[in-house]
Amino acid sequence: MGQADVNVNLWLKDTKRFADLFNAILFHGETVILPENLHPSPETTAVSLQDAQGKNVVKKQYRDIIMNWQDQAVLMLLAVESQTAIHYAAPLKVMLYDSMEYAEQVRVKWKERPPRLSSAEFLSRFQKNDKLIPVITLIFYYGTEEWDGPLELHQMFDLGTEKNHAELIRRLKNLESFQSDLQIIFGMLQCSQDKYALRTYVANHKDYFQKLDLETYHALGAFLNSRQLMEINVEKNEREELDMCKALEDIYNDGVQAGMEAGIEQGRQSGIAEGEAHGKELGITEGKELGKASTKHDIAFQMQKLGYPLDAIAEVLMESLDSVHKILSVVG
Repeated sequence: MGQADVNVNLWLKDTKRFADLFNAILFHGETVILPENLHPSPETTAVSLQDAQGKNVVKKQYRDIIMNWQDQAVLMLLAVESQTAIHYAAPLKVMLYDSMEYAEQVRVKWKERPPRLSSAEFLSRFQKNDKLIPVITLIFYYGTEEWDGPLELHQMFDLGTEKNHAELIRRLKNLESFQSDLQIIFGMLQCSQDKYALRTYVANHKDYFQKLDLETYHALGAFLNSRQLMEINVEKNEREELDMCKALEDIYNDGVQAGMEAGIEQGRQSGIAEGEAHGKELGITEGKELGKASTKHDIAFQMQKLGYPLDAIAEVLMESLDSVHKILSVVG
């Protein structure tokens, strides 16, 4: 499991978020599952199977997150599998995980069987009145590419039917169904591919993003695929509030500066081809555009198009504000 998935799973294990996720997806936002009724369940399932030679082989599966939901007479197992890349056999993967959970339940019940059994029960290794605990698994996909794989097992069959795609995190419309900070985070994910929209969204929700706990901070690093956010000093006190607004600004400014400098330098030397390759992190677009510029006039014009203030243009060109005014008036 990669560091990104580890961060996301630690974040989602919070029972309030976990309950909110299932309430929104399964019950359209109605508060059915309460955090206090969720309890961690063993994340490793082992099943003993016979191979072709009749020998017992133990197979193990490791769940990302699985919780036991106990509400009076209702008992279910709720699981989440985190996915940062598209998995074209996802329904089969989930089916195998769930099947192993059921097989383990059958094994435990069989061990506790009474001495007297009917022949049918003995053959089935399952008593007539035995019941299984339902298992519901959600795949938590937070990758950047649109999911184009199957969502249900029948979509993996060659039946000549057209594929239908369900709502995924980046296309969820009913964010109001979420009652916890999942609503804010999923809203952020929907604009995370546009750095300007992302900065605006974070600024509009600064009361939340300026006071993050360490787990949320690391999870956001995974969602944004930002190594800088994921590698913050883990020695920090987990109760300390972390400011993502400032961190994003720092990353953005560093990236833009690196992109501009690399793009300008390469534009002066050899133009487009190499200049585009030097855009960094959030400065990629600026690096590409400025890499195409070969004169101060071009650079000033491109920076103005990208929305940079005059003092920033002057600093990059190492010119006075009056000179920049004159350059832009000629360009315009």
